[in-house]
Amino acid sequence: MVLKYKILQLFLLLFLIGCNSSSSVDSTKVSKLEAPTGDKIYFGAFPDFGGSEDKVTTKRLTDFEQLIEKKPLWAYFSQNWYNGIRYPKEAVETIHEQGITPFVRLMPRSTEEQFVKEPTFTMSNIINGKFDKELRQWAKDAKAHNIPLLIDFAVEANGDWFSWSGIFNGKDTKDTYGDTDYYDGAERYRDAYRHIIDIFRDEKVLHVTWFFHADIYSNPDAKWNRAKLYYPGDDYIDWIGVSLYGAQNPKENYWDSFSQILEERYKTILEISTKKPIALLEFGVTDNHPMGSKSEWLEDAFETILSGQYINFKAISYWHETWEESDDVFASIRVDSSEESLETFKEYAHNKRFIYTDKK
Repeated sequence: MVLKYKILQLFLLLFLIGCNSSSSVDSTKVSKLEAPTGDKIYFGAFPDFGGSEDKVTTKRLTDFEQLIEKKPLWAYFSQNWYNGIRYPKEAVETIHEQGITPFVRLMPRSTEEQFVKEPTFTMSNIINGKFDKELRQWAKDAKAHNIPLLIDFAVEANGDWFSWSGIFNGKDTKDTYGDTDYYDGAERYRDAYRHIIDIFRDEKVLHVTWFFHADIYSNPDAKWNRAKLYYPGDDYIDWIGVSLYGAQNPKENYWDSFSQILEERYKTILEISTKKPIALLEFGVTDNHPMGSKSEWLEDAFETILSGQYINFKAISYWHETWEESDDVFASIRVDSSEESLETFKEYAHNKRFIYTDKK
């Protein structure tokens, strides 16, 4: 076990060196983030890059690092296609210069408004090559920049809030696209993601680790909307990711613990693949809820993660943000929404099993 851990440390060091020095990456060789061995767990974060999820600044990165007294392994941000399908070089460099791995969410949307049909960046348009020129340039620019990336595409497709959901792309029909034995909504998403990865492969972009990101809840919870149906396949994806949130604002009339939610839904994630490591890419809960304590929710979450119960997570990533959901109703997800929550978070986040960029 000691030898395995030393090998892991060496691999991680080489990966991070690649992230911190573009000249050290050999663009002719595959560079992927492998899962840690033993009981180690990578620790990343969305460090409050704003409501549009793309306000990447050095200050936001250092503020989060100073807050939790750790430097996360990765920083998660969105590349919103309404700003153009362009390689986010400036954001990647800003994260890279802090010694952190850039994690890009490809978000094919024309607006941040949810529960609406997408007019432009549809799964069918992606499949049919409408954006191939832009995507190919994205890939070429990433290759030229030569900084290892983590990427996921169109997150939480098994929900009903984003326009790439199966609800907006064929739902439960089987005869409007592709395989007549496959549900069209999930099949279009799957093939769109495959199409993007194929473009990167064609351009020989070898320093991207690809994530498939589902929500713990399928909404609606129907046979045609199971997370596994959206999966591009083991030949395309390196990691499975999942979002798991508790109540997101004080007026939501429920308070389920992290472990309760995971116990109820973990099989829907495990059935996606038996071969890929699983990352908890988003988790969090609101503060100031009348039905429960955020500090206790976090304690339960970390205890469950560290126990390996239900799912043996090989990486976790906290969603550090506060936003207004409606008039004067705030989702207080930030780790420092209260002094008690921050102290609980730091107590568990400093567990020696978590792997950060730094060695603190």
